[in-house]
Amino acid sequence: MRRSATRLMRAPLLAAMALLAACSTTNTTNKSLLPSADNPVNTSYCIGRLAVTTDVPLHFLGSSAQFYWGDIDTYREDAASYAQRLLSAQASASDGKVRQLIKPVETLAQDDGRVIVAHAEDALPLDPNVVQVTGFAHRDGTTFRFQKTAISRLQDITERRTKEILASITSSASPFPPAAQSQQGFCVMHGTVNLAPGHDWHEASRVEGEFTLQETRYRFSLRSRYLRSLSLNEQEVTNQRDLLLALAGAVPDSGLAPISELSGAAGNPSQGSARLLEMTTADGKQQVYEWHMPAVSTAPSTPATFLYIWPASRQASARDQANFSRWVVAHPQQTTPLLQIQQMASSVIRQQATPAVEESRLVYRMQLHYHGDQAAGGRHYVIYKDGQKVDDGRSDANGFTKAHNADYDQVWTTKVLNK
Repeated sequence: MRRSATRLMRAPLLAAMALLAACSTTNTTNKSLLPSADNPVNTSYCIGRLAVTTDVPLHFLGSSAQFYWGDIDTYREDAASYAQRLLSAQASASDGKVRQLIKPVETLAQDDGRVIVAHAEDALPLDPNVVQVTGFAHRDGTTFRFQKTAISRLQDITERRTKEILASITSSASPFPPAAQSQQGFCVMHGTVNLAPGHDWHEASRVEGEFTLQETRYRFSLRSRYLRSLSLNEQEVTNQRDLLLALAGAVPDSGLAPISELSGAAGNPSQGSARLLEMTTADGKQQVYEWHMPAVSTAPSTPATFLYIWPASRQASARDQANFSRWVVAHPQQTTPLLQIQQMASSVIRQQATPAVEESRLVYRMQLHYHGDQAAGGRHYVIYKDGQKVDDGRSDANGFTKAHNADYDQVWTTKVLNK
């Protein structure tokens, strides 16, 4: 099964093995953001660490970003709405979470900021092995929220990083900062994180939106993700296609069928590769444009990058599909038919350096249960990472196992023993 490693896994004992394939996604709760106004033509943006330009009016529908193994969300709101958001984040039950504050809420001197540290779960009991650290700042009509689940013993460094991230953020009046910011920081909606990635950090960005072509609406999704090994490029294609199918409403387990490799892009590796694919929806077949630039190094400035374009309506006519096919191949002078996308591989990232210490990454943990949802306390378990044993212990009174640092491309397995 593909699950987020930050999600608590509940395992019945009769299931001898519980598998977590930590998947290669941006892995954030896809927050519904206020749609931006249509941007004027000939605009440029920094998205993640990409410089993006376009001459097509875009309508942004939402965005998600992950930095330092945590989620960054932005909200356009006034001070009163921000105050209400802070109260909700401290409540013992809100936003589908049950939480218990571990320490008093810390008020930051800058931008009416807060840092909230709590045990938080979807339901009781609360796992003592992990904490949720949430940081807020409100600047120029935008609320920036950084949230991360961390191993409890790494709470202090997680709090410190949260404050550093919030302090480094600069705001932007436009939906995304200008493209030139891609040489300086990691860009999110209405802002830039100007803190350099450190040892064992992770970054990912995803943006969804719409545009109109010959009176037909289309959706687009631009994604980028840092890869810690170039050997993960092939798997990342599979992961991103799976995400696209879910986003576009394809029939479950239907996959993407190739239609054609697009000339030009395939012959120029520096421009990435492009292809026309076909997906199956409840209303029939639909074309999907895919552009992919693999990661060429393990530097944050050269992430694996993907652009998907597909009809917004599930009932595109044959004429619309023909127009779409002609449009996607008629762009020899630009990276993709919609966006010029440039990775800033040659630029020097001018950011504050971060010292290397042990950081809390994704958290892998489980809660063991008997059938009937009774917690299985005191049970002997063994945890494996990529087939290698990393933990041999017993669950606590509420069935929780020890928490471990995990990466997206690792396979974690828990085996419950009868002794």
